[in-house]
Amino acid sequence: MNLKPLFVSLFVLPLFTLSACAKTPAISTDSNGVPQTRSNLTDEEQQQLADFLATQKTNMRFIKGGSYEMGDFGHKLDWTDGLPLTGQSDNKPLHPVTLDSFSINAYKATYGNFDVYSMATGQEKVGMQKNNIKIRHPSAAAGIKWQTAQHYCQWLGQQLDIPMGLPTEAQWEYTARNLGQYVLFPTDTGDIDPERNMWTYEEQRELSDKYNSFVLTVPIVGLYPPNPLGLYDLVNQNYEWMTDWYDPEYYASSPENNPQGPKTGIKKVLRGVDATEGSAGNVSAGGAVTIKRFQREPNPPLISNNSNINQDRATSARCVANLSKPMS
Repeated sequence: MNLKPLFVSLFVLPLFTLSACAKTPAISTDSNGVPQTRSNLTDEEQQQLADFLATQKTNMRFIKGGSYEMGDFGHKLDWTDGLPLTGQSDNKPLHPVTLDSFSINAYKATYGNFDVYSMATGQEKVGMQKNNIKIRHPSAAAGIKWQTAQHYCQWLGQQLDIPMGLPTEAQWEYTARNLGQYVLFPTDTGDIDPERNMWTYEEQRELSDKYNSFVLTVPIVGLYPPNPLGLYDLVNQNYEWMTDWYDPEYYASSPENNPQGPKTGIKKVLRGVDATEGSAGNVSAGGAVTIKRFQREPNPPLISNNSNINQDRATSARCVANLSKPMS
């Protein structure tokens, strides 16, 4: 009986298995699935993480809680003749909401932010698909899935020892409408002012050429003035994921105090404007960005099994800290 082949196979297989494992180390997560920071960061990586966390903490804007009427407020305005602002049914009826104070990031999370997150937790970088590389600038709003967005915000909160996550859509609308005022566009003035607080189509082309990006994207956040609460790009640079499940009839039964959305669902709520929706003229014609609701599956199936496409390019994250006092 020849035992040599069996001996060789028994010896080689464990080595092959160990080699394969070495190439794909397991990501450490907590009980909620949130990736954890690696324990073997180099001194340089630790400094990079520390600088990142200091910046993120500085970028949080404190929002004093209060009450407002959430939804389509068209019939409250003098110039609408009692008509709604949108033809959507899912942002009606107008209903009272009272929120506790919280803090929200002034900026959408960028690819540069996510690169630090990936480095610290040992994950692969997001948005590395072949067709996404040209718009994957460090200062561009990262295109990500819902769970990736939520885990990023939760991880950030763990690093800062603060409860963090994605905003509720009630929090987002409250800040977009400058503490719940009757504001249509979440800009510094509440209106679209081409070239001053939002790009024109010509500016889009110039900026895209400057950054060697796709013609309909502008790969830099914070380019135009923030809204009165200090938040940038609420009216451009990708939709933003909300923590809420989407229900077109939720407003009819929403609780008044700190609504969190339905307990279950199939799609998650999105707010804001897609980066490719166009120039100031197009966004202005679309109307009432602050009250429009959108929705999408949190983890949609791959389009035509094409792994070269970042089908999450248009969905980004802006983190919230649920604290009743400013972050010191």
